[in-house]
This record gives sequence, C-alpha cells and structure tokens, in this order.
Amino acid sequence: MSDSGDFLGGDFQKYQADKAREAHTKLANLVREEMMVGDLLKMDYGECEILVHDHMRQKTGGVPMGCFLLATRMQPKESYEPDKEDTCVILLRVIGQARLPNAGELDMIRLLAGQRSSDTPEHWDHEGKTDLFTIHQLRFSGLRCRILGTFRFKKNRKDDWELSFGSDISNFYSGRGMKVYKPVGGALKKIIGHTPSALSDAHPLYGKKVVIGRLKYSASELTGNAPENVDVPIDPTDLIARRTALFGMSRTGKSNTTKVIASSVFRLRTRDQVKGRVGQLIFDFNGEYANENSQDKNGEVASCLKNIGDHTSNSRNGDVVTFGLVGHVNDPQRKLLKLNFFGKPFPKWDSREQLERDLESLFRGKEIADALLSGSDRLYVKNFINTSLEIPKELDYSEITRYKRRITVYRAIISGAGLEPPSQMKRAHIKGLFGDELCKAMQTSSADDPQLTSQYISAGHALASQEVSWDDLLTALRALRAFLHDRSSGYAAFDETYRKDHEGRSWADDKLTGLLAILEYENGVRQLRPLGLQHSSNDDEDYARVIAELLREGKLVIVDQSLGDPEMNRSSAERVMWAIFERQKQDFVNPELDSEGRVIPPPDILVYAEEAHNLLPSGSQFDTRNIWSRTAKEGSKYRIGLVYATQEPSSIQTNILKNTDNWFVAHLNNADEMKELKKYYDFDDFSEQILKVPDPGFLRVKTLSNPFIIPTQIHRFNVTLGQ
Repeated sequence: MSDSGDFLGGDFQKYQADKAREAHTKLANLVREEMMVGDLLKMDYGECEILVHDHMRQKTGGVPMGCFLLATRMQPKESYEPDKEDTCVILLRVIGQARLPNAGELDMIRLLAGQRSSDTPEHWDHEGKTDLFTIHQLRFSGLRCRILGTFRFKKNRKDDWELSFGSDISNFYSGRGMKVYKPVGGALKKIIGHTPSALSDAHPLYGKKVVIGRLKYSASELTGNAPENVDVPIDPTDLIARRTALFGMSRTGKSNTTKVIASSVFRLRTRDQVKGRVGQLIFDFNGEYANENSQDKNGEVASCLKNIGDHTSNSRNGDVVTFGLVGHVNDPQRKLLKLNFFGKPFPKWDSREQLERDLESLFRGKEIADALLSGSDRLYVKNFINTSLEIPKELDYSEITRYKRRITVYRAIISGAGLEPPSQMKRAHIKGLFGDELCKAMQTSSADDPQLTSQYISAGHALASQEVSWDDLLTALRALRAFLHDRSSGYAAFDETYRKDHEGRSWADDKLTGLLAILEYENGVRQLRPLGLQHSSNDDEDYARVIAELLREGKLVIVDQSLGDPEMNRSSAERVMWAIFERQKQDFVNPELDSEGRVIPPPDILVYAEEAHNLLPSGSQFDTRNIWSRTAKEGSKYRIGLVYATQEPSSIQTNILKNTDNWFVAHLNNADEMKELKKYYDFDDFSEQILKVPDPGFLRVKTLSNPFIIPTQIHRFNVTLGQ
C-alpha cells in the first residue's frame, strides 16, 4: 500500500511539474527574441519609458503610435517557475516620445550635421557626413508607454495554472532592467483575444468570440498583411444587458459596425438554438438596415441586414421582422406601426399616473394628427392643432368632467374621420358630460334660423342621453359648435348665468372650442382620414407591445423611421422602450421558476438607437426618469442592453455615458467632443489619432471583457458570411 501511495504521490507531483512547465512555456511564447525593440529605462505604476534603436525598429517592422509592447525579465528560451514574481509579462502601449537624458546634446549634434549637409543633396547620415559612432548614438531614442497591465499565471479553482491579466502592476524595482518586445502573430492574437474567467452571472455563451476586424495601429501602415495585423475578436455576450456607445462622424463606418455587431449577436443562435436567441431592436433612423440602399454596392444579398435570417443556420422563419410607417414594395412582409388612436375605453380618470398610461396611445395619436395637419394655413385647423389634450394639473370633479368632455369630443372627431373605435367603445358614453343646463338651453333655443333651431333642439336631446352612436354624437357636436357661436342661439344668456355660479368660468373653455373648430367645415374631419393607415381598432394590437413580445421571442426587429417626422419618431421610440421596460420589469419583479425551482430571468433584449442625438435626452437634460436614462441605469438587471450611435458624444446625457460598458469610437472632428470622450478609460491616448484620421471603419474598441482599448479596422459587413 505504501509503495502504491508513493507511486501516486510522485505521479501527481510530476503532473503538477508538467503543468507548471506548460504554463511557463505559454507565457514565454508571448515574447520572441527577434522581436526585441529595446530596454526599459524607468517606470512608475502608470507609465514607463523605454530605450529603442533605429535598427531594432526597422528589424521589427516599426513601432507606431498605439503599438502594443511587452516588457519582461524572462528570456524566451529559459525556464521559470510560474509562481515567481519575475514570471510575468507587462503589457504596454506606445503613447508618445520620451526625451532621453542626453537629448540636448544629441539635438545639437543633429543640428551641426544638418548644417554641414545643407548645401548638398546628400542626407546628413550618409557615409562621410557623420562618423559611425555618432550616427549610432543618434539612432537611440526614447518612447513613452502606458502600462496596461500584467500577464501572469495563477491557479484557478481546479488548481490548474491559468493565464490571467490584471490591469495594473503590483510592484517594480528601479535597479532592475527589463527587455521590451513587440508582439506579433499568435502571441499578439492571444493578448488581444484574452478572455477573463467567467463571472457567476455571465451569459451561457460567454467566451464564444467572433472576429469583427483586424488590428490596425496606423492609417499610413505600409501593408495590411503585416504580422501585427491580427484578427480582433469580441464576445457578443459583452453587449447583452449592457450599454454600448458607437461614436463617429458620418461615413466613418458606424452603420457598418452596427451591422457587424448585430449580426454577431444574431448568429449566437447557430451555437445554441435556445440560449443564443437574443431579441434585438434597431431604430433605423435612415432606413439603411430595413432597406437596400446605394451603400449596399453588392446588392441585397451582401449588405442588407434584414436578410440575415436567410443566411444563418438555426434561424427560424420570421426571425427578422421589419416595421414601418408605410409599406414597402420590396418588403411585402413589413408590419405597419399601428396604434389605437382612441386609447383605453374606460380609463381611470382620478389617477394621473394611470390616466397617462391608459390614454398614452391617444396622446401619441393626437401628435400624429397634428403632424398630418401641420401644412395647413387654415385658422380652424391651426386651432385644432394648438389644442392640447394634456391632463389637467388638478383632477377635481369639475376638471375631470371638462377633461372627459374634451377626450370624448376628440374621439368623435377621429371616428368621423373613419377610424374604427375599439369593440368596447362602439357607442359613446356621454352621461353627464354636457350638463343638464346646457342641454336644456339647446332644447329651448329659438335662433333666428329655423333650420339651426331644429338642429340645436335635436343636439340637446342627443347630448342629454347616456350613450349615443359616434355618428350621432358628431352630428350633435357640429350643432354644438354652431350653438356656441350663434348670437341668437341663447348660449350667451346661458353662459352668463353659468359664469356667476362657477367663479367666472365659461362653460366652453378654449380647449373645447379649439377641438370643435375642426367641425366648422365638412372638409375638416376628412383631412384626418389618412390616420386610418396607422390606426388599429384592436385594443390589444399596440405596436409597442407587439414589438416587445417579438423581442422576447428572440427576434431581430428593425423599425424603419426614415419617413417619419423626427418628433413622431422620438415619441414612437419612447413608447416602444416603455413597453419593453415595463414588460421586462414585470418578469424581474414577479419571476417564474423552472422545474428545479430556480428563478427564470427576463429574456435578453438588445436595443440599437441610430442617430441617438435624435432619440436620447441631451447632455443638458438631467431628468433621470426619462426612459433612455432609466434603461441605461436599470436596464442591466432587467436584461436590456442599449447600443447608441451618434457623431455627438457631448449630446448624450452624462448619466447614460457614465453607465456605458462598451465603446466603439471612429473619427471625430471636434475637440469639444474629444474632451468629453477623454473622461472615459484611456481614450486620451488616442485623442490625436481620432481627431486626425477619418478612415472609414477605423475604430478604437473597448469592450466589457477586454480591459484595454484595441485600435481596429472593422471588416465590411456581408450577410452571407458567418462571423
């Protein structure tokens, strides 16, 4: 037994030693002797300076701004214990030039050499112009580098050695040197593709990275096939339940990047049919994701995101759904943004908060109606447009009655325009809305025009009813409008008495007469008939709720807003966001349990806001109750991710920026925008390049699972190619 125990013990020790050697080998492979560029001169906990020679620069293919470098005391071909302090590699990024201690002397030598060769076509470093020893000294220079962190091996929970990265250094010695290397090829790919250990709440598909582009240090690179131009992967699950910013000027690749990101998330279903289904919603401000356009040079198949379902395995029929204000000849399956213009049939009138919810679709419908009529210069139309249906500040009995009256009048008007009321609202319930005194005044009217008198009397009886048909109500309201303006109708005498009993208030306020103004001419109501294209009489068919449910099924929904009024688009997007937020919140607050009694979290949803400055609250607005602010702040726990794209970072509310986890930054042409961006991570290191280089698709990428920024040339999106 003892021999067997010794045998097993020795075997285990051998296994541990083998794993330790394997760990060292992996770490040592990050540096290659032929890629050495220089020596470490000095360092602190955040930056360091290195000494390089022109020969080393040339041999390694150059050291551009932003270049990754590795500093270590390890020699590539020697063996080290993985748990020793020096068994590590420090990751650096070049951020500028460092002046050497003898820089003044070297500058003087260059000056003199330049003066000697100023009258000849030969350069001052040509043979015979300057001695070789001096040339050798002049070829030394210093580079300033940002310390990004430390790679070393640590034991994980399984007691195995695992490559880890910490975004700092734990110690340094002023009296010890370090060699500095330029990583390329497989070593560089391992560095930028390093995946930290999964957190307890990580997505089931965490670590399944996809390539979105290649590493690119400089716009003036010699070739795109250099050994440092390795693939850059991201983890699509980094975006889920997180905030992502996409900044850049027009034509710098923001839309292409959005397509690449959205497609990588969509294609998660190829790896897992259930867990990989992530609902995605794109507010397509310019119509470039829902429609083929001039930028799609290779046609529909190559570049239009809406076709991705046809080229993705495990994609079901209908996994991509498009919405729009109008139909599209090339998209027969497109759904229209339908809305119930009548609101809830029986709202809770004495609760402001509930009333806002119950009549929300009615409010949005009024905004659409106002936009439809905005081109008219007729006074009666302008009066209708300028009449707000906002909820009164005080909801006492009198104000509620007046407000219910206005809402009922508005509903009668849109019904007269051909919009079908919901099934529970086939007739108008008007009991007590118009008052016994007014109805009696109309019933006893003796106007100069006998025909009008007959209309007033008939209308007085109709308005005194408990309920009437919408057509009869509209007829009565036309008569009411005439009654209010007819000096011989008897309304003036009635209203004088009414004012005495109601603190000087007229029975007909400006808001009521403003709504009734549209009834002055027969053509007034007819102008609202186009609203029928966006109306649904089905109370359950609110497009905001429909979209929310489609997303919960893991579908990609693209809302084409290219033909909409900006204000309509903004309010429509907010409605959809509230529907998503409330539905996800409901699952969070009242979760269901699976068969093993574990809580089922809300399904994953990712929202893209194109031209976000048209949707999100501006930087000057600090109302954190806004749906976009709440989504940025609380969306993570409700499993709602937000991707917002704009060319104006400063236009985004600070609260949203502070809660952003992933960053994709292209060219910006404004120092003020760069000033805002410098507040986050180490984008200051790239500020000059971001301002100067407008190359399309050249982005600086910082994602949740990658602790440092990677300069990346994003691949051109192709719907037929899996990432």
